[in-house]
Amino acid sequence: MNEYKALVIQEGQTETLKTFGNSVEEAIDNLVMMEGVNFLHWIQDLKLQEQWDFDEDLIPLRALRKRIPDHVGISFGVKHDTVH
Repeated sequence: MNEYKALVIQEGQTETLKTFGNSVEEAIDNLVMMEGVNFLHWIQDLKLQEQWDFDEDLIPLRALRKRIPDHVGISFGVKHDTVH
């Protein structure tokens, strides 16, 4: 499990949050599921010191994520290392 730091807007305030995940995608999914977090500026893998800039509104992603039934499992990862 990796540790990530993210700059977000939470309940109208710019804040730095810590989250965890097996991948950056899973860490972002954790942020999407936090009701008060509405905007993601960037996220950083604390071990690798890699940072990804987003500047994205999370509300539309949260609306889509809520449509996935609880009994459906979601996993994130690289299936192939080539892009099609």
